This record gives sequence, structure tokens and C-alpha cells, in this order.
Amino acid sequence: MKELQKELATGKFHTIYLFYGEEAYLKKDYKKKLKDACIDKEDTINFNQYEGKSVNPKEIIDLSQTLPFFAVHRLILLENTGFFKKSCDELAEYVPEIPETSILLFVEDEVDKRTKFYKAVKKYGRVVEFARQNEKILEKWVLGKIKKENRQITPGALHLFFEKTGIDMENIASELEKLLCYTMNKTDITEDDVSQICTEQTSNRIFDMIKAIALKKQKEALDLYYDL
Repeated sequence: MKELQKELATGKFHTIYLFYGEEAYLKKDYKKKLKDACIDKEDTINFNQYEGKSVNPKEIIDLSQTLPFFAVHRLILLENTGFFKKSCDELAEYVPEIPETSILLFVEDEVDKRTKFYKAVKKYGRVVEFARQNEKILEKWVLGKIKKENRQITPGALHLFFEKTGIDMENIASELEKLLCYTMNKTDITEDDVSQICTEQTSNRIFDMIKAIALKKQKEALDLYYDL
């Protein structure tokens, strides 16, 4: 990811990128960052987007050979094509020939590293895996966002926040936005604030319900069931 950040800062790009992994938030975030760095935000002529397993490789090759219109780059975004699961030899062979004026960005949920296409992208382009982040990194990320808003959060409130959100960054970002709005007129965010506004993950509630059933706490189990 550090190498990708350097490329975004310097404007020196590869002709092909592969973003994949479980952390959807980071994939979406860096997809936007790469797009904004490659082409003007209002440029629709030099931006093409494809999605799904019906993408025609020949069409992509032909498009990538088309010079950008009054711009440095043409960006072709391709999402969930499945080309990195079954492989696509046609594109794999084309990778070394992609002109410098075109940038192909593949965003996939899963890949097979044994495929010819994956190996070609890794050799000639940039492959970035966006894995789930550990709690230490997420804590630093959340504290940074809170500090940016000139606020602070108590250690107990931060712990409770993560208990409710889990480690999915999209969920964390959504819940943090709610929390910051809810405490807009406060400097310190407390456990009570988190309890009042943050939604607990369904998986946490299911675990609590199963535990209540095991302990034969009928009312608690039924309350959790109806809440779910």
C-alpha cells in the first residue's frame, strides 16, 4: 500500500492495477483516489467503467489502445469481472503491451494467485491486497478522525465503540459519523454517548441470544430475538 501511496503522490502510474481483498472500505477509498489522481473529476470522456462477468476482453484491449482526448491518461475501471478466478489469457498476454496513456484498474473480491493474468499484473503492474485491519490500526484511524474534529474520546468509550462496530471499516466509518454528529456540541465523547447512538452488530446480538438460551434465560433470549 505504501508504494501505491507514493504513486498517487508523484503521479507516476503503472498501466494496470489490481485491488482485491476483504476490506471493501479501503478498496473503495483507493479506487476513488486513483481515479482522482489519473483524470479530472469532471472528465467523463476518458473514463470507462465495466462491471460483472460479461466483460469482453477484446473490447477492453481496443479501448485501451484509444488515445485519451485532450488528457494524459484514459482510465478503464473493471469491477468483479472474475478474470482472476478463471484467468483471462487474452488479457494476460496483452498486459506488457498496454500503452502508457491507458490505465486499467481491476477491483475484485477474490483472486487466484496461480492464474496467468494475476502473475502478469504482478510483474508489469501493481497488485494491492486490502485485508482486514487489526484493532491497533483501526484505533489509530478512529482517534485520528476524532482529533481532526477537535474532539476526544474516553478509553472506555473507545472500547465500547469497537465492541459495537466490529472491525469492518465501512461500518466503523458510518457509526463514527453518527457518533460525531450526536456529540456535536461536546468536546468529550463518553460511553453513554456510544451506548445511545451506536448500533450493535447483528452478529454480536446473535451471540448474546445463544448465550441467554444456553443459560435458560427465557425472557432475555426472547427480548434479543424480537430485537433482531
